[in-house]
Amino acid sequence: MRLRYELLTLIVLIGCSKPKTNEVHSIDTDTTDNIAADFLIDEKNDTLSYVGYIGKFEDNSSFYTDLYFVDNFDYDLYDEITKLGNQPIFKDEETQRTRIEIEKAGQYFNLTGLTAIDIYNKENVKLTTGRLSHIEYVEDMIESSFVAVFQVDDPDIFDFLFCVGNSTEDLTKIDFSSHKDEKLKSELIDLLKLNINHIWRIEHYKLSDQTIYSTLSADTTAYIIETINNGHKTLYKSKSSETINSLNVISKKINGRPILLTECAMPETDMMWNSVLIFNGTDYEPSKNHRISGR
Repeated sequence: MRLRYELLTLIVLIGCSKPKTNEVHSIDTDTTDNIAADFLIDEKNDTLSYVGYIGKFEDNSSFYTDLYFVDNFDYDLYDEITKLGNQPIFKDEETQRTRIEIEKAGQYFNLTGLTAIDIYNKENVKLTTGRLSHIEYVEDMIESSFVAVFQVDDPDIFDFLFCVGNSTEDLTKIDFSSHKDEKLKSELIDLLKLNINHIWRIEHYKLSDQTIYSTLSADTTAYIIETINNGHKTLYKSKSSETINSLNVISKKINGRPILLTECAMPETDMMWNSVLIFNGTDYEPSKNHRISGR
């Protein structure tokens, strides 16, 4: 996992993998005490928002999202940080979770935009709100990672997808769904002059205003194409080896276009990550550490 974090830092492109849900038995139920992070985050002057996928620990109904190290983090400290927690609070045959108090490890992580979060579903409907509680080190058979854990007002929500942190206004609901269109698929293959034998996947997503976002992954390049009234515009072209496995639209707009949240992978490897894509006025580009300016 240490190598994975180093790779993510070097290419400044990717997040961690999407949180996974584990339905298991808890060793220690004392995992949701409210731990104030105010001493590490100046909320009044924190102007960054966080956007990312959200997951749920079923053993204690807490929610979590990926954490990122601070800039210029010394990776020689990685193993030391994993040992800052007490005994595991949760363990089964595949997964072990260790709680780490923010007072002990918060200085090593980018906690901006995470003090308070709103949790949304795919349609951008707000389901509940949460407050940063603590950090956990999650070890499983595939990878290990650090996550931020939250207490939420309503832990019984379902169909949750992502969270927005440090936001001053709710998102606008959208109508967004997968869309099948073989004709459009052929048109985009011709537009990009793709070799059909080198295509990994193509997906289409349609909004209520009939705008269609298409993700195309071929060879080592991923694209996002916008189609309106049979006109096509390339919104995103990856600058490094990447496939896009799924796309979600967040209605908050930057430079006139919504935020895009993607699940990505490196072709022919097990490496996966999430990206928050922001429109810069010309095309979309990944935001660093899932942060966006403005609240």
